[in-house]
Amino acid sequence: MEQVKVYRPSLLTIGALFVVGIFFISIYTMALVYSPWQGLGSFLMLTVMFTCLSTLSLGWSFHLWRNRKNDNGFYWDEEGIIIDLKGVKVYWEEVESIQLNDGAYSLSKSTVIYPHYTYHEKIRTRRKKWMPTTAHSIEWFLIEKPVEFHDHIMKVWGEKCQGPR
Repeated sequence: MEQVKVYRPSLLTIGALFVVGIFFISIYTMALVYSPWQGLGSFLMLTVMFTCLSTLSLGWSFHLWRNRKNDNGFYWDEEGIIIDLKGVKVYWEEVESIQLNDGAYSLSKSTVIYPHYTYHEKIRTRRKKWMPTTAHSIEWFLIEKPVEFHDHIMKVWGEKCQGPR
């Protein structure tokens, strides 16, 4: 197996989320300054809406930036595939298939890892989730060089399928 390369969060995604967060803060600030108020209800609704949107967007961009700075990302090694930024691993013997989701039912393309159904509970406890999931998706907008990531992981998966188990 070749040297492990960590596919970190994308700078483009981080920058876009940051710009969207700043945009919502500026819209909210302009609305506070220039808007004639119809009543307290519209003011509270506007405050809650723009505060939530800007906080979510800026919070997510800072979270991705911190993970990028700490070299957290998606990768694989001899044991398995890291499926999230927390470092949770799905082991190779647990993987049933790896496929490309081309975005027909979602907003973006993703690499989807399907574990065998007998391992769903083990993976759930590793991820510390309430409910098991049948597939683990790595969204392409989150990582740098997603096509290269998918091509390499499919190549390694093909080698793992051909080799002894």
